[in-house]
Amino acid sequence: MSSSNDAPAHVFAPTGPAALSGDWTLDPAASTVEFTGRHFLFFPVTGSVPVRSGRAGLDAAGSLTHLDATVGVAGFDTGNPQRDRKVRGPGFLDAGRFPVLRYAGERVAQGAPPVLTGVLTVKEREVPVDFTVDEVTADGEQVVVRATAEVDRHVCGVGAMRAVVGPRLALRVRAVFVRTP
Repeated sequence: MSSSNDAPAHVFAPTGPAALSGDWTLDPAASTVEFTGRHFLFFPVTGSVPVRSGRAGLDAAGSLTHLDATVGVAGFDTGNPQRDRKVRGPGFLDAGRFPVLRYAGERVAQGAPPVLTGVLTVKEREVPVDFTVDEVTADGEQVVVRATAEVDRHVCGVGAMRAVVGPRLALRVRAVFVRTP
């Protein structure tokens, strides 16, 4: 949502903002959140977290009216079961106490490329995170958004094993939205 001091924030789409106005529901089965981090600060570790739910809305001008998405911490997966159990545990994400990560989008700032500004909630800690919107495709009943961001896990309150695991995670999101009936 834009304030009176901000230029209107529009989502880029080939069909135009009016065609995308309304409410959209995230399709968890078609959406992905992938990440890359560093082990011993050198070796890349890639993985994913399953998308659980989400909703978004656009007004007739193409401005974001709301965006809320959650991913399930219990599904954190790097392909290494021992590492995954540790990361889901109390020292890292603490899936038992905090089963979801939530992202609340606030606005989309026009630019080349557009930037989605919002807040990521990790273990009840709210952290500003901006996603670069790399691509938006739409066909009227489905919108696919590809976006990337970088997150500092220490700022998010996930500070275990600092000497072994790097602080930064590169996120890649493919969000598939379908028009809400």
